[in-house]
Amino acid sequence: MAFVSAVTGDDSTKKFMEVLQSDFKTLSLETKKKYPQIREACDEAIEKLSLAANNPQASLYGVVNQILYPLVQGCESKDLKIIKFCLGTIQRLIAQQGIDAKGARHVVDCLYNLGQGGVLELKLLQTAALLMTTSDLVHGDTLARTMVMCMRMVSTTETRDVSTSHAAAATVRQLVALVFERALAEADGTLKVNPADVRIQTNNKAPKDLKPCAVDAYLILQDIIQLINGDAAHWLVGTSDVPKTFGLELLDTVLTDFSPVFFKISEFRFLLKEHVCALIIRLFSPNVKYRAAFTSLHIPGAAPPNTQPGAGPNSPVTGDRPHFPVTMRLLRLVSIIVHKYHSVLVTECEIFLSLTIKFLDPDKPLWQRALALEVLHKMTIQPRCY
Repeated sequence: MAFVSAVTGDDSTKKFMEVLQSDFKTLSLETKKKYPQIREACDEAIEKLSLAANNPQASLYGVVNQILYPLVQGCESKDLKIIKFCLGTIQRLIAQQGIDAKGARHVVDCLYNLGQGGVLELKLLQTAALLMTTSDLVHGDTLARTMVMCMRMVSTTETRDVSTSHAAAATVRQLVALVFERALAEADGTLKVNPADVRIQTNNKAPKDLKPCAVDAYLILQDIIQLINGDAAHWLVGTSDVPKTFGLELLDTVLTDFSPVFFKISEFRFLLKEHVCALIIRLFSPNVKYRAAFTSLHIPGAAPPNTQPGAGPNSPVTGDRPHFPVTMRLLRLVSIIVHKYHSVLVTECEIFLSLTIKFLDPDKPLWQRALALEVLHKMTIQPRCY
């Protein structure tokens, strides 16, 4: 959805331009003493809006990038009161669809810089979500910067509380879902993106034949896999310390809600087969190798607690200890893949089922066996899906 180019002769547009003039007058008064350059920019914006309002053939679209300048300057002032006011006006412009592709890039760059300083994080998340949901102007590197800003807020810090982290996680989920919705709409032919609106991609490791929305979705999925693996992101540069469980939840959302993308676009099937499945098998390893230390006391013929059969007396029995939150999400992914993708991942589904059955071995922790039983039960009560 792009900017609605309403001329100023329209009553609603006239009223909105009056509101903008009032906002800039307020900002001009607030910055009169400490920030004269912002005040001057505000006065110029007021003049341009006044001229546009008096011209029945003019539109807000023609002056939007010029009136954004004082708002961006205000966000760079480091004055929280002014920053909050400017973000509020930017949100009004976005909600009115008064931002074009160039303006969207300016807004995202502004939000990204504020995010690096940890300023008004909830307000930044609200603005990013509003920009993404009210237009289809954010693509390419502009989208990457938006995602990086939001993903950096997922982890809690000394200056970031849990509520902000939860809001950031919810925003990231919303944006990932939105990107895949666009990729699906693009594949169906119901959405077309003007290539001129897409900022030139850096670190683009997507196949060349993909369309713009599909490229965004492909690069995001590729980096989700990278981050779960503990590797550096290729496209979402600057994203780090994303919890593995959160990455698995994002993967869950994509595989559950957007399976048509994988069936309609061959490049996504390749990513699923070669990277997602390999990731799941690798993360399964600690669960398959681990043996509960107490089991030797209860299982006839089991090895002593500190040794594996054929191992030395000082060899550890358990190896890497399985992590319940990760295992739970992994088994859910297995259930989704077997349920939705068995027709294109026959061999992989056989491997996943075999690994899941191994979780039932008597030397595995009880919680691991319970999770495996739950997944297998879910599969068996839906026989038509397998």
